[in-house]
Amino acid sequence: MNMMKALAPSTILTLMLSALVGQAGAGTGFLNLRSFEIGGYVVYWSWTLFFAAMAINACLLLEMARREGKATAEPNAADA
Repeated sequence: MNMMKALAPSTILTLMLSALVGQAGAGTGFLNLRSFEIGGYVVYWSWTLFFAAMAINACLLLEMARREGKATAEPNAADA
């Protein structure tokens, strides 16, 4: 489920960073940027950047869920 939650922010982050790097003229190398045209607009995309952003977002969501579980478990233990 965390991977599905990480999908939207990863896509947005990839589009934004790819656009910045692509407009600067970089296109080859580690990010392997690809450009294509949609409706007259040039869009840049990098699968490498997308998977890296997806992994980071999934880890952040897992950590948030772990901390949330701890926070809700502590008051119940104090009540007993």
